[in-house]
Amino acid sequence: MASARWVIVLVLLAVFLSPPARTQESTRDAELQGVPADSLQRINAASIIFDKNLNTFNWIGRLLIDTVMSRTHIALSTAYLSNIIQTEGTPAGSPRSSESTQQTLRLSLSHPLSDPVGIHTQWSSLVYSDNRGIGLSNASNHTLLAGADVSPWSFLTLTPLAGYRWDGQGSIHDRGLALDFGAAVRGLDVDGYRVTGDGHFKRDLITPRVLENHTARADIQKSFSPDSRDSLAVGFFQSRREFYLYGDSAIESRTDRVFTLANLLSYDISRRQSVAFNTRIEEFRLDAYLQTWYRSPDASTSAHLRFGYSERSETHRAKSPEVLPPNVAVLFAERNRQEQTKDNTARRVTLSGGVLFPVSSSDRLLFSGSATMLRYDTPSETNLEDRDELLVALTAGSLHRVSRSLDIGITVDATLSHLVYLLEERSANNNINRVIRLTPRTLIRPASWCSSQNAFEVLANYTVYDYEQQVALAKSFSYRQFSWIDSTRIDLTHSVGLDFYAYLKLYERGMLRWDEFVERTENSTADRTFAGQIRFSPTAVTVFAVGVRYFSQSRYLFENTVRKLDTFFSSVGPTCSILWEPGLHSRLAFQGWYERRKHSDGTTRSIASMTMNVFLHF
Repeated sequence: MASARWVIVLVLLAVFLSPPARTQESTRDAELQGVPADSLQRINAASIIFDKNLNTFNWIGRLLIDTVMSRTHIALSTAYLSNIIQTEGTPAGSPRSSESTQQTLRLSLSHPLSDPVGIHTQWSSLVYSDNRGIGLSNASNHTLLAGADVSPWSFLTLTPLAGYRWDGQGSIHDRGLALDFGAAVRGLDVDGYRVTGDGHFKRDLITPRVLENHTARADIQKSFSPDSRDSLAVGFFQSRREFYLYGDSAIESRTDRVFTLANLLSYDISRRQSVAFNTRIEEFRLDAYLQTWYRSPDASTSAHLRFGYSERSETHRAKSPEVLPPNVAVLFAERNRQEQTKDNTARRVTLSGGVLFPVSSSDRLLFSGSATMLRYDTPSETNLEDRDELLVALTAGSLHRVSRSLDIGITVDATLSHLVYLLEERSANNNINRVIRLTPRTLIRPASWCSSQNAFEVLANYTVYDYEQQVALAKSFSYRQFSWIDSTRIDLTHSVGLDFYAYLKLYERGMLRWDEFVERTENSTADRTFAGQIRFSPTAVTVFAVGVRYFSQSRYLFENTVRKLDTFFSSVGPTCSILWEPGLHSRLAFQGWYERRKHSDGTTRSIASMTMNVFLHF
């Protein structure tokens, strides 16, 4: 009996290495699905997002429905995206706005007839238009499929579908037969090995073009004990796309093939802890790591250490046409050589770790760090991107509860990166970058109706080029920044309150001589933001707020160490917002603001902006 089960598993895996999955379809259905098919299970939601900023308008609408009515399973996914830019001062007769829209729809219906057969039909479409005159101005495709769902065993479902596809690209319209064969394995247990997988074989014969999407995925998992488990994941994806060249009826073809293989072996030292893991392009990827961690029974102390190695190799080749005349062979050989220049291999070694432990009942310390080495190699002599990179990052911090009304924290970060190009042509970019950041924070709660959060940051960034003496354009520089953020909340009554926000940012850049640690400031900038609002919350899920916001920016230049004002910009205006959360996952948010901008030349401009976000989960 066990050997028979293994035969079934091997047959299913062999079948899966020819079909494709819904989540990786290229031209046909990938753009028809805003999110992967697996993530649409039992989700019923609608959302609308609108944003107006200056003369740009963006609309995003989505609807997801996955439900069962009278034993019929209905799955609907649709999305609408629009970007409109209004232009000023355009010549007479020209359009006053540029607009790009994209509409997608996918509807699937399945109804059981008699065990183990059901009927299945689906409609998918994509409509795209763009009046900007850049590239393809309009395209569309619509596919209608019908067939059956057959489940010879409880763990296996086969879905053969056939139908018709209408496809348009510009003024060219093709149509023809569409085939889709799918298979899915769920909940198969073979001697303790849990097997899941899915696959699809898709082929559209829209004369004179042929489109294909074949994908497969298989996962095998085994738990040897409550503390150890192993899993193996195998994947395959092949896509053939044929499309018309812009402004021509010539057909260009591209085929992509991707193979994936992943193995994960994990062991829990403590049960209390949880294990957190064509042109034609061929990619080989290897990821491996060893990790150990510790967490005390009361979770107050934790530590981890991880060593990882990853390697990725890419090979690029041009796809040879079926017929290769001598005059085309020369062009193909040249294109193939161009593609081969993109070949590369990247090897990365990483060591990271961290520890968090209490010093007392009110004090905690944390330390973390990582070191990464990357070697990027390209076999082509014309590819000059060969380089080595080193990145070291260290963090130390402390959290302290002074009293019930005051928490204090401070963090120190330091990073060091060294970039070295191995070839002479790019070595002028070799540099060492050092960044040091100090970030104190406070949280003040003098009363239950009042709280104030403050954060300060002092940052110093020093970038030194290895060959600045030999290369005129490679000049070392320094960047320093100070910022302060205050956010204060005062509740006057249960439903009325005040909010205040202040943000000050001072930053400057200058020339740097690292050996002498001497710098000369070249320019500096000061940003200031102040905002206040009064909010009204008639219910726990509704907030109305009106207020005012001010922003200014001053830019300075330095001449002979004397700072002079270069430009000044300011804006001020009212703000308003509405927030309503009728359910746990439903939300309506509206925010609008009007500002009057004043520039250093004395000119002013008034601008109204708004954003809207509506999300309903049902």
